[in-house]
Amino acid sequence: MAETFLPDYTGFVGTTSTGGSRGIYRIGLNALTGKIRVMDTRPMYHAGYLTVSKDRRSLYVLSEGMTFKGRASGGMTAYDISDGKFEEQNWAVTDGQRPCFVCCDDDSAEIYVSNFYRGTMEAYRRQEDGRIGERLACVASLNTTPVGPFLHCVMKSPAGRYLAAVELIGGRIYIYDCEDRYRIIWIEEMEAHSGPRHLTFSEDGRYLYVNRQDDEMVSVYSFTPECDRKLTPVQTISVRTTGMKGRTEPAAIRLCPGGRLLAVSNRGMGRENREDSISLYGVEVEKGRLTLRSVVKTGGEMPRDMNFTPDGKYLVVAYQFQGYLDLYRVEGETLVYAGAGCKIPSPVCIAF
Repeated sequence: MAETFLPDYTGFVGTTSTGGSRGIYRIGLNALTGKIRVMDTRPMYHAGYLTVSKDRRSLYVLSEGMTFKGRASGGMTAYDISDGKFEEQNWAVTDGQRPCFVCCDDDSAEIYVSNFYRGTMEAYRRQEDGRIGERLACVASLNTTPVGPFLHCVMKSPAGRYLAAVELIGGRIYIYDCEDRYRIIWIEEMEAHSGPRHLTFSEDGRYLYVNRQDDEMVSVYSFTPECDRKLTPVQTISVRTTGMKGRTEPAAIRLCPGGRLLAVSNRGMGRENREDSISLYGVEVEKGRLTLRSVVKTGGEMPRDMNFTPDGKYLVVAYQFQGYLDLYRVEGETLVYAGAGCKIPSPVCIAF
């Protein structure tokens, strides 16, 4: 008789189409045993970044390839995941190759996508049943670099109305007013060669955290959309400790539910002295400032993404190169290794 597996958490994993990937993976995590299992899969070409709506009825998945449905573009597909379902609803062409980030705002019933190669932010209506509706906007970022502009991440403020995006090559942060035709109301010029990759807001929307791929740092900004200056630098802090030798590149940045911990995954570069790791910061909630608590060296290579479970008790890490998930337990301001999870080829994004 097969062993009964009862998951306490259900999540989804996006994968690149290499190493025998089957597309999108639905996973279950049992908190008592620490086991992670693949529950189901759905085929998709380069199923990269994905997001789950707050009402947990909908899953939106980007196809990050150069073509989608016979067009020279990426695409996005909506799935109904309510009541245990995992059913495709509809899809949309993103009008840009390599779309690389998607987020959903239940309150405004909108979905936002960053198109990497085209350098555009696109907004779509989210229909009542979760389907992708009409495209509401396509806003281009500045293009003042020889290549790019490579818009890499887009995130809605928890306070609503405003949207932030980062430009990987140009090194800019954009703030959009979603209630004023998605107009860009602020452009923050970051330091040269910082390479901002991903961002996240504090739970109250007052602070913005940006990880920097090229110089291995994290930037903190206060966010005051009601003021003339929308972003004000608060702090810049390294992802490294003094004992680290090799180079690393920050990949994902995630705020733990409750807002008192921030994690950054770091991808080791080169074959020697690899620094594949997770940097864990304590967050001073009222002032937004970070304190580096630890850098945990991971067992796997290329921790492309990671995510906290909805209650903040666990952190799941995805190793793109070696094709499996790791599990860490959050204890205070530390991470405790809880065991290797299931094998999934080339995982690049985790959503709960």
